[in-house]
Formats: sequence, C-alpha cells, structure tokens
Amino acid sequence: MRGKQYLIIIFALIVAVILVLAAFELGLFNPKKQESSKHPTTEPFLWVIEGENPSYLYGSIHVGTEDVLTLPDVVMNALNQADAVYTEIKLDDITTYQTSSFLLLNGETLDDILPADVASRLDSYLKTKGASLKDFNVFKIWAIAVSLAQFEYPQYFIKYQGGLDQYIWDLATSKGKETYGLETPYEQLSIFDGLTRDEQIQLLNDSLAEINNYSINNEDPLAELIDAYLDGDLDAFLEIEYQGYDESNPLYEKLLTEILEDRNYNMTERISENIINNPDKQFFFTIGAAHFIGEDNIITLLEEKGYTVTQVSFSGCSKCGCDKGEEKINDKCYIPYSPP
Repeated sequence: MRGKQYLIIIFALIVAVILVLAAFELGLFNPKKQESSKHPTTEPFLWVIEGENPSYLYGSIHVGTEDVLTLPDVVMNALNQADAVYTEIKLDDITTYQTSSFLLLNGETLDDILPADVASRLDSYLKTKGASLKDFNVFKIWAIAVSLAQFEYPQYFIKYQGGLDQYIWDLATSKGKETYGLETPYEQLSIFDGLTRDEQIQLLNDSLAEINNYSINNEDPLAELIDAYLDGDLDAFLEIEYQGYDESNPLYEKLLTEILEDRNYNMTERISENIINNPDKQFFFTIGAAHFIGEDNIITLLEEKGYTVTQVSFSGCSKCGCDKGEEKINDKCYIPYSPP
C-alpha cells in the first residue's frame, strides 16, 4: 500500500503548507522527531535545455531540510543566469491565501459527511497529536487525507516552510527575477477535488492505515525519499515512489494518470511555449523531481519536440577554492542555506 501514500506525499505541497501551518498556529503537532540528515546532494537534478539562450530544469522535492536547501554552486549559477524563475505554481502569499478557501467545505462539516467509523478513526489519530476532528471540521475530506503524512512528519514542513520550491521562489524574488507558475493552484487541487465522495473517503481511510503502519514499523517514508533525492539516484527515487503501488486499484490508477502523466504533458507544452515566445529570455523551471523520471517524463517529452536536454555536471576539485559565500564539502562547492 505504501506506494499510494508516496504519491500523495510528493504532490500535495500547497495543501500541506496551509493545513500544517494552521495546526502549528494552534500549537499542535510540535515537531519532536529528528531530521534525516545525510549530506547535501552530490548529484543535483539539474538539466540544461540547450540553445542560444539555454534554460534550466531543476528537479525539486517538496520538503525542506538543511541538506536539501544547501544548494550546489551549479544550481545557484543557473538560477543567477535566469531571467525568469518558474515553480509549479506561484508561491506568493496571495496565492496561498486564495487557495485556502478552496480547501473548505461549503456549509457542511466532516462530522456531517464522514461515516461514523471513519470520523472516529480520524478523531482518534488527531488526538494522538493533541488535536481533534473539531479542529479541522471545515476542511474537505481529500484535503485532510493528503495532509496526514505531513502532520506525522512536521519537521520537514514547519522549520523550512514550503520546502525547496518555496526557497527557490524566495531566492528568485530576492534577486529581482521574474517569477511565475507553470500551473494554477486550481489545476493542481482540482485533481483531488474532482474525486467522488466515496473516493475521498477511501483516500482518507488508506492514508490513516498508512500512518498506522509507519508508526508500528517505526518508519519515516519522507526520510527515504530525501535520502534518494540527496543521492541523486533517479532509479531509487522511482523505486521508492512506486513501492507497493497497485495498478489494479482504479482510484490510484486515476490519480497516477492525473498527477503525473497528464501534468507532464501540460507542463511540457508550457515550458516549450515560454521558450519559443521569449527567445531572448533564459528560464529556470523548478518542478518536482518525479516529473523527470519514468515513462513520458518532461525530459523525454521535450526531446520528442526536438529539444536537446543535458544533465548539468557537478564536479569537484580537491585543490580548488570556492567563491566567497560558498562552502566546500567533500571537494565540491555549496551555498549554505540562508533564508532570503
């Protein structure tokens, strides 16, 4: 079953930010678990789209740790070269505020619409976090379902609010870059909002079961994803993402198609349109790393359109020095995390 929840963890960025921050403001879900700390990435998911004015693709992970946010110099150099920086959606305060209302029920509460046994399971889980169902009664079923893993592991969401995507956005705005989103929040969240009520209840039930399994087995699934990300291991990242995935389940086959495959095609079209319509402009596109692996990934789709896409090398030098403001770690140069 774990593969189902991995998909949800990876893609529910803005929902998690809103709901986890709401919980934090209530004094709930105080992070006690330690971060998975390994090392800054030695193989960044960074590709260049070749051309007279090259643009860049950067594979992110929608969480934050000190290691994740310690950027290789090649990533910062590419960011500095860019005229415009795009994340999946705009990550400004206005977008977050506008999106929050999309997560709310209209004249109903979870008490009204959840089966009694599901409501009881959810309330029992929330009480282990010092909360209760009443604290989140106005949120849609799917919004709670996709956020449970983030409630379980707030250390990846509270200290580094918004994770790597938000950090790149904030760096870009601090440098005076043009910033925008490849998608709208409505396009992302309507994937879940379009689920039937029964499908949303199934999603919530499965999420609660996943969390229980993690607790029983003392597992931290996000730590596994983060380690694979820091290793720059696309194959391991893909294996973890699909671990236990059941293609015969109609709900999760539907989510896989809409979350990954359909969005890959849409984002590829918008990347290409931006490059074609702005030949004098360099872009830096920050997109979840899962969109660059597997069948019909964004790199493959761009290559099918005639683009040449090459992974950027991140080499080191034992006798070379790093630029001012950089730090040498294992003979490679990094820019330490510093909030813009």
